[in-house]
Order: sequence, then C-alpha cells, then structure tokens
Amino acid sequence: MAYYIGIDGGGTRTTVGIADSAGRELLRKTGPAGIVDPRRPAATAELLIGLISEASVGAGLDGAAAALCAGLAGVGNATERELVESALARAGVATRVAVISDGETALYGALEGGPGILVVSGTGSVAYGRAEDGRTQRCGGWGKYIGDDGGGYEIGRAGLRAALLGLDGRGPETTLLPTLLDVLGLAVPEAIPPWIARAEKSEVAMLAVHVLRASERGDQAAREIVAEAALDLAAHVTALVERLGPWSTPPRVVLHGGVASDPIFAPYVERVIQASSGPVQLRKSAADAVTGAIEYARALT
Repeated sequence: MAYYIGIDGGGTRTTVGIADSAGRELLRKTGPAGIVDPRRPAATAELLIGLISEASVGAGLDGAAAALCAGLAGVGNATERELVESALARAGVATRVAVISDGETALYGALEGGPGILVVSGTGSVAYGRAEDGRTQRCGGWGKYIGDDGGGYEIGRAGLRAALLGLDGRGPETTLLPTLLDVLGLAVPEAIPPWIARAEKSEVAMLAVHVLRASERGDQAAREIVAEAALDLAAHVTALVERLGPWSTPPRVVLHGGVASDPIFAPYVERVIQASSGPVQLRKSAADAVTGAIEYARALT
C-alpha cells in the first residue's frame, strides 16, 4: 500500500504522522525534540529514522513511503537542511524526501496551502506568509540570541531578568522572583545566572506560562513583558502584510504554537494585531503541522 509520512519537529517534541494515499491518517508517533543542531545535524536524522521505523511498524507497513516531508526547527540554513534530507534519502525511508522548516509545514496545514500569514510563538518565534501569487516569505526566527521576539524563550528570559531587576531596585517590584525561584527549585536569586547558562532553550521557554499568569494577576513587570511580546508578534504580521502584498482581500492570519495559543495571551495578541497591522482576518488553523507535512508529502508525487 502506498503511504505518506509527515513530520513536525519542533524545539520540544517531534511527531511523525502516517497517512494512506487518500490522506487518511493511520498513526502518529511522538518522540524527542526535532530541532536541528547545526553542530550535529546527523543526530537529528538518526532520531527521525528511528521514529519513522517505529511508526511504520506500529502501522503495520512495509517498505518505503511514497513520499516524506519533514518540517524541522533549525533548518533555515541550506547546509543543515540538505544534510538531513540526504541522510533520510540514503536510509530509504521514502521514495521522495523533502526537508523544510517546521513553520512552512505549519503554514501549509493552517491555510490549506492558500495565501495568508502564520505567526508562530512556541519555544521560539517566527512568521511565515504566502502571497496570493504563491510567493512565500519568512519573518523573524533568528534564534534565541538575536531573535525569537515574542516567543516562549524570550518571555521566560525576560521574566528572569525582570525578577532580578526588581531585586536590585532597577525595576518594579514583582512577584516573579519568588514564583520563578519556586518553579526552578532554586534557593537564592544568585542561583539564577548559572541555571540559565546551563539550561536548554525549551527549559527557559517553559517559564513563559508563569510570566503570562503573573501578568493576568496584574503584576506590572509581567504585564510589560507580555505587552512587548504581543507587539513583537504583531510586527511580524505587519512586515509580511507589506512584503507579500498587494492583497485583493484582507489576508488571513493564524496564530500557532503553545504560547500563541495560550487562552489569555492569544486574545491579547489578536487585539494588538488588529490594531497595528491593518485589515486582516484572524482565523483558526485549518489543520496542524503534521497534517500540513503529510499534505506537502502527497503533493510531491
């Protein structure tokens, strides 16, 4: 039986989906983070090959898939993308293999291949857009050191910084310090710098929810962080609306990712986008990134 594989590999987890020739999903398998480390791209390929094998066995399938699309975080550089793609092809997991960014597969699923803009705020942040004439553009997604504005890592890092600024008297008093010390199991503020120096990006990003909840409770420092994050995400939309125009109708905008989908943060971000990005149509995602990857794979044949 001909079958197709779609993969969504983000900074937190990887999900492999298998579908039949009609696009009906047969099985999903979840594993560790699928973000590509530029120092060890082969390690990501090995992880994917193992997950694909487990998923294929679980679905009772033999032989190579007709096509595979892997949407992975960290493949903005063509070198890493091609290395992972070549490794998957050599492993014989599929007759045709495509490796693209996780944002592109999410865009494909969210808008069913049509025009519009997808704003991703999860562990990191990025936005992807497709124009009415088929052009695609990315905005942001430059990583935790110089980008990811409005993403979980940046919100979590800003929360830790605000907590220490408040302690110094250089910022407003905030409940973030005791909250984050408790969450991290740290006894004293001096333990925060060595903790973040050793922490994975996803560990810092997980602190974002506590900053969002503190904002909801009225904490001034947390509210300033959340307001800045919303403005940062709205700026992604504004830039893509301009770069991908003209639009015959207001472009569709979909929010995606764990932070962007937060029940408190999402409505706030939507209001900021509507106020600053001109006429847009805020929509719910039509399908998730795994489905987008599967449909992309089906389009390869």
